[in-house]
Amino acid sequence: IQAGEESGNLDLILSKLVVYIEKAATVKSQVKSAMAYPVGVLILAFVIVTGLLVFVVPTFAQQFSESGKELPGITQMIIDASNFLSNNWYFLLGSLIIFFIVFKIWLGSVNGRSTFDKWILKAPVVGPVLKKIAVGRFCSTMSSMLTSGVNLLDALKICASSAGNKTIEVFIESVRTALEEGDKFSTPLSKGDLFPDMVVSMVEVGEATGALDEMLEKISVFYEEEVDSAIQTMLSLIEPIMIVFIGGVVGFIVVAMYLPVFDMAGTM
Repeated sequence: IQAGEESGNLDLILSKLVVYIEKAATVKSQVKSAMAYPVGVLILAFVIVTGLLVFVVPTFAQQFSESGKELPGITQMIIDASNFLSNNWYFLLGSLIIFFIVFKIWLGSVNGRSTFDKWILKAPVVGPVLKKIAVGRFCSTMSSMLTSGVNLLDALKICASSAGNKTIEVFIESVRTALEEGDKFSTPLSKGDLFPDMVVSMVEVGEATGALDEMLEKISVFYEEEVDSAIQTMLSLIEPIMIVFIGGVVGFIVVAMYLPVFDMAGTM
């Protein structure tokens, strides 16, 4: 808005700002929707497994103890886990709460945030999606600010502070430092693995033709479609993994509980 006042293009800047905020809100909503499914499934899996161990397994354990037969190893392991959970649930709940508090404090520290942000960008399935979102957001923000008359160094400073990821923030700051030392914008962008070669090449063309803001806008539009596709791909990968995970855990518990029943039936 300040740049729009100084350049006399406030109406144009406000319209671009509205478009930018709408795009940012859409991407944020997409990410939340994508992450809601796996988180919800994990919570459901935790509830199901806890319910089996607390309410179902003890019933089988009592019947097995009355039979006096030696139990298979995996059955005994499940029963031991059930007994431990039933007798120490308050300790486990307290430990879980303490873990989340410590994790939140660690995440709020500089080193903790930096480590977590670096890890999340390298995480399988999720990492590539977050990189695409970061590149698209960066190009969209830079395009809006350059069109508004904000100079390149100030625009990079704002992009770094609003990156939302410490690793990306440090990288953008390094790009800004390289520009202050006389490098072209595209040169430091090519370092690291955040910006693909295609993006670097398009930025280089934008610099050469004097249309950097337009080129960045084209990149951001392209990455909007890329983010949509990447999120759908991520969900298509996560869904079967989650189903197999829940089925495997529940199936393991059920098989462990019925092994002694099968043994007794065979003996009879």
